[in-house]
Amino acid sequence: MAFKLTTLRRGVRIATLGGCLLGSAAAWCEAREANYQLYPKIEGERKIVGPLVGHVTDTTASIWAYAGPRTTPLILEVEELESKRPSIDVEQGPPQKVRLNATPDPKRHHAVEFKVTDLKPETRYAFVVRLAEADDAAESGLFATAPAVGEPTKFKLAVSSCFGGAYRRKDGKTQEVRGEYHNDSWHLLMGERPDFQMIIGDNVYADSSDYNHLWDAYTLERVKNRPFAAAVRTIPTYAVWDDHDYGPNNSDRTSKGKDDALATFREVFANPPREQDADKPGIYTKFTYGGIDFFLLDGRYFRTPNDDKDTPEKTFLGKEQIKWLVDELKESKAPFKVLVCGSTWMASSSDGWRLFKHARKELWNAIVENKVGGVMFVSGDIHRCDLQMHPPEVDGAYPMPEVISSGLGSHGKYDPMGFATIEFDTTQSDPIMTARVIDGTGLETVKRQVRASTLQVRPHSEHSH
Repeated sequence: MAFKLTTLRRGVRIATLGGCLLGSAAAWCEAREANYQLYPKIEGERKIVGPLVGHVTDTTASIWAYAGPRTTPLILEVEELESKRPSIDVEQGPPQKVRLNATPDPKRHHAVEFKVTDLKPETRYAFVVRLAEADDAAESGLFATAPAVGEPTKFKLAVSSCFGGAYRRKDGKTQEVRGEYHNDSWHLLMGERPDFQMIIGDNVYADSSDYNHLWDAYTLERVKNRPFAAAVRTIPTYAVWDDHDYGPNNSDRTSKGKDDALATFREVFANPPREQDADKPGIYTKFTYGGIDFFLLDGRYFRTPNDDKDTPEKTFLGKEQIKWLVDELKESKAPFKVLVCGSTWMASSSDGWRLFKHARKELWNAIVENKVGGVMFVSGDIHRCDLQMHPPEVDGAYPMPEVISSGLGSHGKYDPMGFATIEFDTTQSDPIMTARVIDGTGLETVKRQVRASTLQVRPHSEHSH
């Protein structure tokens, strides 16, 4: 995409996000990357890693880019293309255009996150990220803003997990040791034309919490896995982690170096910031799109070890995160509340919510006591896709839908690589959710529809006996 922008439309503002995480000193941030060696090896192939389109709202968009350990500026250029709903769009003057210079922040491993504001709802935009020192070094992309807040709408999202390559660290260098997870299923996913996507764990198989190793693994993934790189520059992307991109297999709160893993995750994605308890650790946060609330959960940082005795003290989310989640669910007016977690609800017998009976009951009791309707679950991990409906676990609860999307790259012998799509329609008086599983051949293998009215806490008279 070769367009050149030189003007800034009045009212359009862009800001960069920076700062070292968790109050760490700048010197500590620099020390973590003191032995950084990867980038010169890939510079001949791509001078800018990304870009990645992150969190979008009806008026804002976050765009992430990385140009190695440089301190010279990156330039972002954005241009409005068209409304997604031209039939109702009114004339609003010439297309919006913007240009920004931003200096990479060494406190964020020299990554840059741009936040564009004052955009138009349901509108497509093109953008380019380029190096100020080399105008021919440029990477382009597209994004569309979300529907206007409060307006009934229809939209589709894609869900994938367990797709990253495997990376190992030796003699201070990260190498890809298994790359067959790079596959063309990403082209099938893009062909579904989702409004956004969620990648929900094992986004790379680093199996370590080493800061430099994780950064190198993410960088290699976004350069070598070309279909994935194409997807994240054209589809707004939200992420959670699971064990292999948090630490070792089945890792939990006891994982050494977990704060380095946390710092890396926050630096390589452009998730929405947490509005409450922003200074608390963990990757959990939430966002709203088209009137549906999505809760991105952290199923690793606070988790009690799987093999601990299942008592009320055994926690999956940790005290602070479960309190945050319950408080947010109580406030939500959305017809569907989507809980997104790398680990499955019941499908895994070795590493998931199934091993945390008391934690599951605690969440369900809170849902029933506060009459929270519309809760559904989205997960990955098990290297197969499925759509499940879980029976109520406490009196007064309702069956809970779960969309399992796992194995876009990693998959079992009899489970072709696949992903899931979820569509929401809030234009109907009884909003509806439609989930589909699509395998690596493009075949729709499973489909399920659920109306919001079926996910409601039953009155006390119906479950008092």
